[in-house]
Amino acid sequence: MSPFRDRFQTYQAIEPHAISAANKRVFYAIGTGDLRIEVPHGKSSTPIILKDVLHAPEMELTIVSINQIYKAGNSVIFKDDTCTIKNKDNKVIGVIPASANGLYKVEHVHTAMVALERVELATLHRRLCHIAPDGLCVLISKGVVDGVQLIDD
Repeated sequence: MSPFRDRFQTYQAIEPHAISAANKRVFYAIGTGDLRIEVPHGKSSTPIILKDVLHAPEMELTIVSINQIYKAGNSVIFKDDTCTIKNKDNKVIGVIPASANGLYKVEHVHTAMVALERVELATLHRRLCHIAPDGLCVLISKGVVDGVQLIDD
């Protein structure tokens, strides 16, 4: 399941399908398709195409089933707090260490050049739930809020 519509290589809308999370929160899948993921392997990564992945825009991250990796023609081995993924030729294409809580998480940093939005302090005040203007100026000056440039202060 993934919230990232732009990462689907094929896509078909479906009737909203309720999904219950472990914390009892309900969110909805609204589409399905083939999703490209990047499996980390040291400083590089290997792309894998997963079939029949659900698109659930309210999710915060992509969750990958080991069965989906297997269906894509790969094998998965768990040993010594490490998940190793091998392709059809038995070549290692990914190594994922277990986190402190025992989950195998992959964190990707995506960067892009984004032009600063020029905005008035009053507009930003409204957009950010009426945070005090002095507080907004501090947040921007300390780099907590980025992507905006105040027209006035």
